[in-house]
Amino acid sequence: MQKQLLLILYVLGLTVSYAQTPTDSAAELIIKDEFYNNKPLSEIIADLQKKYKFKIGYDAELLKKYKVSYWFDNTKLLDGIKGALKETKDLTFYIDETNVIQIVPKTATEILKTARRDFDTRYRGEPTRSDFTLMGRVVERKTSENMPFASVAVLGSKIGVQTNVDGYFTLLKVPSDTVTILVSYVGYKNAKVHLSPKTPLENFIIEIEPGEQVLEEVMVLGEKTEVLKANEIVGMIKMTPKNLAKLPNIGERDPFRAFQLMPGVSASNESSSGLYVRGGTPDQTLVLYDGFTVYHVDHLFGFFSAFNYNALKDIQLYKGGFDAKFGGRISAVAEITGKEGNKNQFNAGADLSLLSMNGYIETPLSKKMTLLVAGRRSYKGALYEKIFSTFTTERQTNVSQPGAGGFGGRPGGGRFGNMATQNQTAQSYFYDLNAKLTWNLSKKDIFTWSLYNGTDKMDNSSASNFNFGRQSLFGASTSSTDVSAWGNLGSSFKWSRRWNDKLYSNMLISYSNFYSNRDNTRAVVNTIPATDSTVATTRNINIGQVESNDLKDFTAKIDFEYKLTPHNQLQFGIHSTANTIVYKYTQNDTVDVLSKNDRGVITSLYLQDQIRLLQTRLMIKPGLRLNHFDVTNKFYFEPRLSGTYAWSDKIKFKAAVGRYYQFAKQINREDLTQGNRSYWLLANGESLPVTKSDHLILGGSYEFKEYLVDVEFYQKNNVGITEYTLRFVPQIRQGLSVQETFFNGDEVVRGVDVLLQRKFGDFNGWIGYTLAEAVRKVSAFSDRPYYADQDVRHQFKFIGAYRWKNIDFALTQIFSTGRPYTSIAGAYQITLLDGSVRNFTMPSDKNATRFSPYHRLDVSATYNARWGSIGLSFFNVYNRKNVWYKRFEIITEGEESVLQTTNVNYLGFTPNVTISWKLH
Repeated sequence: MQKQLLLILYVLGLTVSYAQTPTDSAAELIIKDEFYNNKPLSEIIADLQKKYKFKIGYDAELLKKYKVSYWFDNTKLLDGIKGALKETKDLTFYIDETNVIQIVPKTATEILKTARRDFDTRYRGEPTRSDFTLMGRVVERKTSENMPFASVAVLGSKIGVQTNVDGYFTLLKVPSDTVTILVSYVGYKNAKVHLSPKTPLENFIIEIEPGEQVLEEVMVLGEKTEVLKANEIVGMIKMTPKNLAKLPNIGERDPFRAFQLMPGVSASNESSSGLYVRGGTPDQTLVLYDGFTVYHVDHLFGFFSAFNYNALKDIQLYKGGFDAKFGGRISAVAEITGKEGNKNQFNAGADLSLLSMNGYIETPLSKKMTLLVAGRRSYKGALYEKIFSTFTTERQTNVSQPGAGGFGGRPGGGRFGNMATQNQTAQSYFYDLNAKLTWNLSKKDIFTWSLYNGTDKMDNSSASNFNFGRQSLFGASTSSTDVSAWGNLGSSFKWSRRWNDKLYSNMLISYSNFYSNRDNTRAVVNTIPATDSTVATTRNINIGQVESNDLKDFTAKIDFEYKLTPHNQLQFGIHSTANTIVYKYTQNDTVDVLSKNDRGVITSLYLQDQIRLLQTRLMIKPGLRLNHFDVTNKFYFEPRLSGTYAWSDKIKFKAAVGRYYQFAKQINREDLTQGNRSYWLLANGESLPVTKSDHLILGGSYEFKEYLVDVEFYQKNNVGITEYTLRFVPQIRQGLSVQETFFNGDEVVRGVDVLLQRKFGDFNGWIGYTLAEAVRKVSAFSDRPYYADQDVRHQFKFIGAYRWKNIDFALTQIFSTGRPYTSIAGAYQITLLDGSVRNFTMPSDKNATRFSPYHRLDVSATYNARWGSIGLSFFNVYNRKNVWYKRFEIITEGEESVLQTTNVNYLGFTPNVTISWKLH
């Protein structure tokens, strides 16, 4: 009888869970209602749900086109739905794992196949174990890579956890060995695994696979995938690099540029791929790559970030209110996990764009060891040259001009002319390298070694010769050096161990180095020939600046996770970081404007508890971080508290408060005429105070069907903000004191982030809006508060993605009000006591002027194939002239000085093509 029943259900396309039906009340529900006049099926279903209080999953747009007349004559729920759907001839239904009736098209054969496979693999016997602990890992099916921060839950219960950074999970008090485990991970299909008495309770492997087809994800219920997750934790956004290909790019699928499309992260700074998060600067965001700190994230003048997406597996951005295990920054945290490499087979891939070449290999070295190596390098293509010419002032000229007359000669006359020749050839390139070796020594121990190295070099030097007088006897030559190099080198070694079913540890040692060197000097050589009364003379003059910054970071830390109960997990650990930071700024080859050699050790202890209450609807995280900074010999306490409350399945409330300290910080060096520059220094508690920030975040989210609305209000009170300027020093001189050039003050940042996301569907994406202000008060600049450089009042972002067959289309529209800047109101000359004349400028009030609004439109199309993809993108489609900064130059005309203002713009309309290939 049972087999006959199953056969009938299969024929009808109705697959029910064994020993599971809709809730008893719904299964036995008797419906008496009449629907005539060909009423839309969507309205009938909505009316029934409202009257009889049961749940049906369906696509309202799909059901709207079906007109139905049906009489529910004291009909049971399931029989009535079956009868109503018969009239459509195109629809069927089944009952999913959560006991919800799902109406789907009959043509969606994958739905029925999935449901039937799900039914066939379920254990049908009696449970043999109960209230046990299940330990295991979540891995990607194709590569067997561990998947960090995936959600693992017992279906139909409140028991659930998140995998740790190594992909491990521990479920305590699992009700029985016949339950179903549901695993979800952003960008991947949900995986359902049915336990049985044969299921191993240790080292249980759950495989998940990417959500390849967006259209299928809409139809295959329980296998939908999201481009990003934004409402799980206060202020957190999660994205996988696999999804970056769906967004417009300028030749590199860049994770940091993708995060700039989120509300709360500024997208109007094309000259920096760093994260300006909620009014903070990039140095205030902690960037962790496999556990070590990356201090600078720019390639190609900041046009895209230093991270190769082929080497990345997972990225999480905390926009504020972050956990006690993170320290040393006051604004945000970007936690990056690198790929381990394919554990099943050798694989390789490559990308070629108009900017760079990018390749990777991943391979198992043995049954327990894998290796991944990825690298890229730029080359001088048309697009690279365009970006380079936009972000530098390179010129290549060879000019010959007649002078205004020689010694007694006619103007412009033959032998007595003046000649000027200038030659300049700019050269630039970047490269980066990633490597990761993973050794699964045992079921309890994992060793990983990770390496990152990225470098940019630019040579913008030139040479000029000036000859004048009879037969060019008099001469002068200049040699301008403009050479810059910057980059990062980082490496970490980590030992991860599962001690038992409750205790897990990570021990890590790491090294990180950021360096930046710029030689911007000019050597002038004047030649005066010999006369009857004098001898030939040559005079050398060196002018310009030399600047260097070198930061070293040695870190050792150990972190523990201890599960007290299924709903209570402790995290605690100890971190120690030794910093050495050297900075030197020299002018005219002789004057040391600033020279510092800082050393310091920060030792930190932290304890955090994650507690779930009220049947897990309430989750709170109290935490405390204690720091000792040996430079000031003081302790710094950082209490933190965050929490979420699920009012219902759709509504969630969020809040966080906390204190944060920053000891190594990037100082902004104000340059009114050429834009600002920055460099790293270590706080000393006096002229460079330790920066403190207090966070307050309140928010909530509402989720319905395929949509998510998320809103967060925030305020940050920052103390110990430092700026650097030479505008108050009348003349550069040897032995400037630090107190003359560093100026400290406070800052208040407040705002609201709004996100409206369509999470699934053939068309998906989001709309983001941020209303914010960042107000500083540094008394040396102004008696009144003024807007910080990164203040942006309104930012609006629209991101849309659509898949048609094998082609992904994407569009991004960004609008931002202008950033503030300090203008120059005028210029004048003063004759000094030695008779020389100097030009001086009169700056306006600090940041009293704003640039015009920033906006641009980017579009892209990517064709996907088994072997890879071909992408075409258009950056800044309507060629908007967005201003980067204003260059002010004083031009002397006779006895007068004229101030000339020039807009230095960002990149205009730029097309690009990217070809990607992969072996598997």
